[in-house]
Amino acid sequence: MDLVMADSLVEARAAPRQCGWLRTLLRQPALWFLRANRRKELSSLDAGQIRDCGLDPVAVHLEAQKPFWCE
Repeated sequence: MDLVMADSLVEARAAPRQCGWLRTLLRQPALWFLRANRRKELSSLDAGQIRDCGLDPVAVHLEAQKPFWCE
């Protein structure tokens, strides 16, 4: 386990920092796409399915109505 952690620390330090803004820019559309799909799935659930998951139907409805660019 220590070796894995040490390897991950080395990889993190070896990552180039010059392209951090570019990496962030390229990840943003993927994040938006993921949010849109998850919210679409939430909106397709009925009240019984939402309760089975232990969630509040009102909170799920509010989350599903958010635009994809909002957290």
